[in-house]
Amino acid sequence: MSWIGKKILVAIVPCLCLFFFQRCQHDLDSTDSNPLTDEALQGGKNGTINLSTNASFAQPIPPMNTSDVINFKVGRSFFHTSWVMAPASTQAVDGVGPLFNAISCNSCHIEDGRGRTPFSSAEQLTSLLMRLSIAGQDLHGGPNPDPDLGLQFRNNSTLQAAPDGQVYVVYTNRIVTYPDGSTDTLRVPEYQFKNLRNGHPLNFMYSPRIAPQIVGMGLLEAIPEHALLAFADPEDNDGDGISGRANYVWDEEKQQTVLGRFGWKANVSTVRQQVAGAFSGDMGITTPVFPNPNLHGIEQTLYGNLPNGNESPGSTELPDPFFTNTVFYTQALAVPQRRNWTDVTVKRGKTLFYQISCAKCHIPQTQTGNYSDVPLLSNQTIHPYTDLLLHDMGPGLADNRDDYLATGTEWRTPPLWGIGLVSLVNNNNGMFLLHDGRARTIKEAILWHGGEAQKSKEAFMKLSKPDIDALIKFIKDL
Repeated sequence: MSWIGKKILVAIVPCLCLFFFQRCQHDLDSTDSNPLTDEALQGGKNGTINLSTNASFAQPIPPMNTSDVINFKVGRSFFHTSWVMAPASTQAVDGVGPLFNAISCNSCHIEDGRGRTPFSSAEQLTSLLMRLSIAGQDLHGGPNPDPDLGLQFRNNSTLQAAPDGQVYVVYTNRIVTYPDGSTDTLRVPEYQFKNLRNGHPLNFMYSPRIAPQIVGMGLLEAIPEHALLAFADPEDNDGDGISGRANYVWDEEKQQTVLGRFGWKANVSTVRQQVAGAFSGDMGITTPVFPNPNLHGIEQTLYGNLPNGNESPGSTELPDPFFTNTVFYTQALAVPQRRNWTDVTVKRGKTLFYQISCAKCHIPQTQTGNYSDVPLLSNQTIHPYTDLLLHDMGPGLADNRDDYLATGTEWRTPPLWGIGLVSLVNNNNGMFLLHDGRARTIKEAILWHGGEAQKSKEAFMKLSKPDIDALIKFIKDL
């Protein structure tokens, strides 16, 4: 069997069944105080599914044609593939490493959902990784890589190599007191690096990043740039204390600086580069976007000549069309529709969401433009609850590490669609919210807000318990 035939066989066999789910379109209650268009259809008419199970984040947009279904299946197989060390008898999926964090996309994005933090201080980080850098910027204005570790700490390696080291997290408690005297407990992370290779000093900056759920990424990519920039108010000209700034980042394929919209700091421009960056940084797999092994300094000297999964000189370990299939899979994942948007308490929570200004960053509704990558996602009215812009979130969440234009206290507003199903998709193991998964509940995530969101947090803490419950019930319905 040819090499391409092996790739196709590996891609198709695990994916014999693909289920489609019918959307249900519902009219809004005309008495809603903040009416939205087709509110239940968070991903628009073409990008929404009606499903509330642990597979809710792993479904395709419903109206696909046959050829798209095949591409989606192939991409899904590579998303779930466990890569192995080269050389191997299965040449279709060898080449992991030599340094890596995970052996598959799905091992971090569990069922296309969120990663998790360790269950104990003795467990290494798994679906929570560390971005690294040293002072200064690279040639394109991005973070300056550590000369011997690069931009990512990799705590796993193949047998012929040694990992960067180990990293663990220990949590301490912080008590938060409400105006009425009641309290809640937050957990504060502290990260510990151990056994760094060759005694590398702890002289780098680091930033923890948990794997987010990936539904709706194609829809977010389809939002026109001018629509996102319309949300920005970098000088706070309206005086509401909320700015919102765009990040501008290096696009490897265009070889120019463009708008960033993906990643916890909006530090990636496209889904294609997000997927390629994860293959390269997380798994050590080369692709057409990043065709060279992700090795730096002494790593190149030590491991640059080890066997890899390239079938011939100049090839990559995940070539086209399979890389593009994986990108398409990521772009074409549908968004689950809301479940209880007509519930009286949920509607009360929605009103409160607006009243305490959550909706100024978590923008409820926007429109996609013409989207050639997945034409079915063009011109959809969507409800992602994000502006994809950078906001200062205060010192409590700061990583003190710049990322292009993003400062050490700024983070991209994460989309809220699907948040109510996160725990279910994670098999009820928890929610692991915020950029490092420290928040175990929606309430904890809100209580960590500071900076531009400080007033909203304070307003939240002044609400009555029934109103707090209503607000959280609304968010859980997204």
